[in-house]
Amino acid sequence: MNRTLLAASILCLAVTGCSESTKVSDDLADSSDYLDNPTGRAERVVTGPSAKPVRIGEGGPRFDACQSVGEVGGHVSGSLPVLSAPFDSAEKIDSLSPGQTVYVCTRSHDQQWFGIVYDKQSAGATEADSSVDCGVSSPVRAKRNYDGPCKSGWVESLFVVLVAG
Repeated sequence: MNRTLLAASILCLAVTGCSESTKVSDDLADSSDYLDNPTGRAERVVTGPSAKPVRIGEGGPRFDACQSVGEVGGHVSGSLPVLSAPFDSAEKIDSLSPGQTVYVCTRSHDQQWFGIVYDKQSAGATEADSSVDCGVSSPVRAKRNYDGPCKSGWVESLFVVLVAG
């Protein structure tokens, strides 16, 4: 039994000794990358904030897709800018006149921004008078990004007066 173990050990050592070896110089190219970036993380590219879609259905399947209706109030520039994301530096995609009716569908975590859906054609019209159904006055099965026929974006909540919901 001891002879068998000894023979197997010698055979393993012989096979290991015949295996291909690597030189330290082969690994030097890879090691220089490690010295430059020891964590291996990709460098973060600083760009402007990207667009953030407006979400509907956040109240659940028993509530309207957008739970509130608001009206645009006065803004220092005369019209309220609609942005692509809830950030001051986000791209301006539209502007709304005072009195424009909007659906408030979501809010930013700090409550400073409203994610809205609106029909630009019905400026000054009430919800019942609107010629276009934006599809947010009835429940949806699950939370999702708004992709309906109306426009959507983000506005400062300070300039929207909630009138329903």
